[in-house]
Amino acid sequence: MSAVLQPITTRDLARVLVLDDQNDVRTALQLLLKTNGYDAHAAASPASAVAAIERERYDLLIMDLNYTRDTTSGREGLDLLPRLRAADPSLPIVAMTAWSTVPLAVAALRGGVDDFVEKPWDNSRLLETVEAQVAAGRARRRARRLQDDARDVQSRMLGRAVPPVAGYDIGVAWRFVEGLGGDAYEVVPLCGGRVVVAVADVCGKGLPAALLMASLHADLQAAAAAELRPRDACRRVAAGMSLRLGQERFVSLVYAILDRAAGTIVYVNAGHPPAVVLQPDGGARRLVTGGSVIGLGRETDFEEGVLPLSHGDRLVLYTDGVTEAAGLTGEEFGEDRVVSHLARAPKRPAAEVAAGLIDAAAAFAGGTLADDATAVVVTVE
Repeated sequence: MSAVLQPITTRDLARVLVLDDQNDVRTALQLLLKTNGYDAHAAASPASAVAAIERERYDLLIMDLNYTRDTTSGREGLDLLPRLRAADPSLPIVAMTAWSTVPLAVAALRGGVDDFVEKPWDNSRLLETVEAQVAAGRARRRARRLQDDARDVQSRMLGRAVPPVAGYDIGVAWRFVEGLGGDAYEVVPLCGGRVVVAVADVCGKGLPAALLMASLHADLQAAAAAELRPRDACRRVAAGMSLRLGQERFVSLVYAILDRAAGTIVYVNAGHPPAVVLQPDGGARRLVTGGSVIGLGRETDFEEGVLPLSHGDRLVLYTDGVTEAAGLTGEEFGEDRVVSHLARAPKRPAAEVAAGLIDAAAAFAGGTLADDATAVVVTVE
């Protein structure tokens, strides 16, 4: 008789831990799981289960809610859930108990249980639950690894040291609300005492925005390396990003070249909150010339603006996570508060000013920002 090849499913090589203080229950569940292709292990006490999860990786935990201290209420199992989640936040948990009630089931689900099975269990129903939870847990872990990798890449891009540029004091600060975000900035020295400074914001938050942000960084760096004028740099960015942006996503951008020798800032503002030049005498000029945002399926061209640049001038670029930070009444931090805050710190180092601006917006919003926020500050020395 020829062998029958079984399809590969999520249960292959899946490691399941059974936690129950009754030996016959542990034995029965292990036998059922092993017969159906799982690598089944057992723990007789909450402490041994936590130790096993801290020591090894499992794809699923099947746990009783009642133990020797209290055999009916499920309280001991509920108290155990935070320890299990601390040991492995992504581990799927299926709870089992012979003393099930609606309040107990609700409490278990709120405590971090992924599914609930009554004793005595139905083998078919339990196996369906196990397979579904193993698949869901593996998907969560894959997503978490992807998030961690993306966060590492983004932290290295944003957290890199700002290159020193003779004649300028440059500082950067950023804060993301989800660990990953769509803000980007670039500071690139050019020959002849010039420097490219750019800040951009990809619509959205989280992993999709972070992936677009990574490609945006590459476009900005390529434009700076080619020493393109701001208008041509924004055209290049628009051409590259149009291939990656969906119909509902867009990028706003300020791209500026500071030239101490010529005494100018040449820039484009592509639908971004206006950057500000603060002068030593207290005057402030906003960078508003440019065009619309990049994306949303529209053809885009840009107009360059030019401002004078002198010793002591301070250029501040920021994303809308700063200006749109909302207080308890719903009022936003706004551009006027940005300028007012910056005017109170004319002599502070650029790095402190950048961090202080984001701190001020967060404080205005009650301590928590609702959107990613980035600030880049350049002082002409």
